[in-house]
Amino acid sequence: MRYFLRSFQIVLALLVFQSSSVFAEVYFWQDPVSKMSLTVPDTWRMSHDQKPDDVVTFLAPGAGDYASCRMRIREDKRFAVYPRRYEDEIQRVYFSRSFWEGYVSEFTDAVLNDVHDNAGLGRGFASYADVSFVTAVGSKVEKRGIMFASLYGNKVYVAECSAQSNAFSKWYPSFMSIVKSVDFRKRVPEFSGGYYRNFFQDYKLVIYGKGEMDRDYY
Repeated sequence: MRYFLRSFQIVLALLVFQSSSVFAEVYFWQDPVSKMSLTVPDTWRMSHDQKPDDVVTFLAPGAGDYASCRMRIREDKRFAVYPRRYEDEIQRVYFSRSFWEGYVSEFTDAVLNDVHDNAGLGRGFASYADVSFVTAVGSKVEKRGIMFASLYGNKVYVAECSAQSNAFSKWYPSFMSIVKSVDFRKRVPEFSGGYYRNFFQDYKLVIYGKGEMDRDYY
């Protein structure tokens, strides 16, 4: 009986150890405005945003690797009303290579290593880009990164993770884990027919006539 209890305690200790090593603690973050959310390892720290459309930036531990992830949100109201069956086509036409060619123009010595469609980010279809560039602020560092762009609810969400080129493969699993955790608040009615803005929230238009009865509301 004593031998059985001792063996049980050893097995239980091994299971606890394995569980603690597999299920690392993460930090849940949500933007108070857009309600977009993501999770990062709790060893990462938040940094100050640098661009007007930056929502959040997280830095990984280890200064030499320069690993980081950030989320950006840009207004885009070109597709306020469209049938849902076209959402993947909109992504392939408007948020593919031409989008990334314009996006990486803000980086120094940027090179698009790869671009492909039919990826995913949050609740939307997304395109994926593998990019190499040199940091423009602070020390000049050659970096490689992965980026995802998705249109959802009149906003373009961009997830961007990068590290020093030689350390990129080391951080790639963490980058993908963070990107997969991204979620958007359900901001638009997802009817079977398509995405439509809420017309009931529009201001009332009142047209006055000569008398009280000649008044119409729209």
